[in-house]
Amino acid sequence: MASNSQLPYKVTEESHWHYTFMTKHGIKYYAYFIDASIYHPAFTDVYTFNIETETDAPHPIDNGIARTIVHILKSFFAIKQNAMLMVCDNIDGKEIKRAALFSRWFKQYNDGTIEKYDASAMTDDYAIYASILLNKENTRQQELITAFYDLVKNSLYPIGE
Repeated sequence: MASNSQLPYKVTEESHWHYTFMTKHGIKYYAYFIDASIYHPAFTDVYTFNIETETDAPHPIDNGIARTIVHILKSFFAIKQNAMLMVCDNIDGKEIKRAALFSRWFKQYNDGTIEKYDASAMTDDYAIYASILLNKENTRQQELITAFYDLVKNSLYPIGE
């Protein structure tokens, strides 16, 4: 894992699993993990991952953002039992672009220790694009993958016990 001094942007841990960084263009990013255990009984040590900017203003392409996000994710996956859900929201109609960008980052930066499983579902109102990422050494890998696909089949509505 790269040290913070080798990163393009200084990452600040605001609280446990909540980070911020500022780009060279002055755009503040929030990257954070939220406990996903409410979505499925099997989802202990499973979190959703979110990336947001402080403003919705358009900004230039910046490869430093990807490298900074990858650093944050490597810290997360250093705990081998952690798993991450990535759901590409459709709030602005760019969910397909988000899914493609995240897949491109995964292919470019994955060192082979993380596995990614993708799924999509259609509801009456929108399409859902989601992924689960797990460390290859996660001892609950098959259980979590099965739970992920069950959740997608349920249009990401929580599944009770």
